[in-house]
Amino acid sequence: MFRKIIFLLVISSIAISGFAQKSKRKTNTQSPRFELYINNEREPAASYCPNDSISFNFYNLDPNLPDSVITWRWWDSYYILHSTLDNVKPIKLAWPVESGVIYPQVSQYTVSVFIEIRIGGDVIYDTLTTKINIDYYRTILKAEVCQGRDITISTSQGERTFTDVQGDIITPWDTLQTASCDSLVRWEIKVNPYNFETYEIKSCGDVKWGEHIIKRPEGHQGDYTEEVERVFPARNPDLTCDTLKTLKITIIDKPELLMNFDQEVFCKGEDMLGVLELTTNFTAFDWTYDKLDNGKIDTAFTIIETPNLEIIRSGRYRVVAYMDTSLYKILHDLRITNCSLTADTLAADCKLIIPNIITPGGNQMNDYFAIRKLNLDRENELTIYDRWGKNVFRKKNYRAIFKHGEYFNLDEDTFKGLTRGGQKLPDGAYYYSFVYDALPKKIVYSGTIVIIKDGAE
Repeated sequence: MFRKIIFLLVISSIAISGFAQKSKRKTNTQSPRFELYINNEREPAASYCPNDSISFNFYNLDPNLPDSVITWRWWDSYYILHSTLDNVKPIKLAWPVESGVIYPQVSQYTVSVFIEIRIGGDVIYDTLTTKINIDYYRTILKAEVCQGRDITISTSQGERTFTDVQGDIITPWDTLQTASCDSLVRWEIKVNPYNFETYEIKSCGDVKWGEHIIKRPEGHQGDYTEEVERVFPARNPDLTCDTLKTLKITIIDKPELLMNFDQEVFCKGEDMLGVLELTTNFTAFDWTYDKLDNGKIDTAFTIIETPNLEIIRSGRYRVVAYMDTSLYKILHDLRITNCSLTADTLAADCKLIIPNIITPGGNQMNDYFAIRKLNLDRENELTIYDRWGKNVFRKKNYRAIFKHGEYFNLDEDTFKGLTRGGQKLPDGAYYYSFVYDALPKKIVYSGTIVIIKDGAE
């Protein structure tokens, strides 16, 4: 529970002033001298509290002036007449204090005595006025509470409990009477908010989360979405606040899965590069890749949160889409209704670009017979004939590639105007046949290749 109230008493400055003012007098008549006392003291007290009873007196300092010729009237700042034409000089002012009363911050109070002196046919008027500031001790007690919890505070009326606190609280001023000066006290209670956690999940049917069971309302058309909030108590309530977990649940109307692939974009650049895009309302995806399209899985991997897959190789891509259940590890009592759909597509091999001229000689310009967009996962066979149909070069699974202005996979079997035996072929036109076991079907490329020596040898 909370500490008892500790009063921090702050006293505002208290000012007192008095002055005598001659209002009117007859010629050749001297004004008497008077002094104003507060509680029979010439100097004011250090402070005046709202519940003090204060006595005001004035005294005639002229021994030659009898009191019998003096008439006075007391007035306070609210122009209330306290005494007139009587023989009682002092007046007492009191400010009653009651529990629950809210006082102004500072009350300036004025007390005046109007003096009338009659000597013979002459009349002299004087006024003595004093102003005092009346203040009270003011204490603000501060406390903190976690959102959703209870807090008990102490007041002059006893303990008061606030339950399920959701916002900051400022209590009214509470008057506490003490031996010296009454005090006004109030509480300022700050709410420390929940630790917030937000999650989303999709389901093909009913969802159970703790005691909550979320169902699609009867007759509802389309997807149904509902948010559920649960408060989880902190493991150590003295160190941290509770956690408010919000789960956004969408129960889909109809499962959807469509795979989109642009073959032209995949083959547009020097390298095979594309994206398999899914149009779907599923949230988790298991992908498999078959580079030969023979039913043998080359790669299997899982993607969650994004339905798109970047690819850099041709082959058969398949996906099984379902609802993500990874939140089971965080929200242990969560269960959803799952379902799945399957889709696949073939990223076909790109059309080859085969050179029609080579210029052997070592100038790194068209020195080799190198093929663009060649997929080395595919079997192939290159055969070159002279003009009479004689086979001058043959290589199974030819590997020389040209891309980004560079040659790759060059070896001793790369065709550069020589026979397999290393003999130089004369300049001229030759014919080639390139059998390429591509996907989705085998292709035979044929054409003319011209050999021109550049003279650099």
